[in-house]
Amino acid sequence: MNYNYTLHDAEEWAAFSGDYNPIHFDLQHVRKMGAEQLSVHGMRAMLDMKRHLSAVLLADDPSQDFYTFSTRLRQPILCQRPYHLQIASNGKQITGKLLDSTTQESCFSSKLVSAPSLELTVCEREHALVTDDIITHSQRFPGDASDITQSWSFFDALLFQLLVKSPETLAMLTTALPELTAETLVDVFAQIPIVQTHHETYFSARLLTPDIYSHLGERLYYAIQPMLIMGSRNSGFILRAMIQARTQHQPLMTTSVTLKTWPLAGN
Repeated sequence: MNYNYTLHDAEEWAAFSGDYNPIHFDLQHVRKMGAEQLSVHGMRAMLDMKRHLSAVLLADDPSQDFYTFSTRLRQPILCQRPYHLQIASNGKQITGKLLDSTTQESCFSSKLVSAPSLELTVCEREHALVTDDIITHSQRFPGDASDITQSWSFFDALLFQLLVKSPETLAMLTTALPELTAETLVDVFAQIPIVQTHHETYFSARLLTPDIYSHLGERLYYAIQPMLIMGSRNSGFILRAMIQARTQHQPLMTTSVTLKTWPLAGN
């Protein structure tokens, strides 16, 4: 499968996520950072990876109750540059690589494997989305949330959006960077250079069915876990944030994101 991402792809993801980081839209800003081209958000490129891995999984008639998807992002996915997606399966796991068609370097690699039952952490503070709100979000999703190969990807993207837009997440980050003037982590993305390095999703196989809303009931409950912060201003920080979601009676998904800032000593 060949891909060539454009500014339109970046705009689609931004319209869904609210993340208008200038590295995806402002070429002058990008060149000041030492790069030559705009990049598409890694989460947008991951949608294609998830869809193809899911298609292979569903073709094998999956029988497990839970699965994990994990990705390591190695370098930006540039706009107007050809890429090739390679998918492979050995019977135990399905893997994928997005390769730069010119250099054959791997931009990111992913795998999808079966997993034991998901156990959620007990949280003091929990939020909820009603089904009508979830459907509204799905209409902005840069894909087809009703497609059996994309339904869990939509919920993963939705949890990512809730995680980075929550004031709760920002409050955790300000323990390390108290001078930040922002309302959400999305605002921080536009202020300091941050890249995503890893993404992990643990999800219920119930999301691999056509009618995903029948599993939700009236609400989707979610909670944000305490952020893990490592590093320093001189070396840069590594941030690991996680959000979990459940229906009224059953665990549904956890999404974990690892971010890395550039050194901030001069900022």
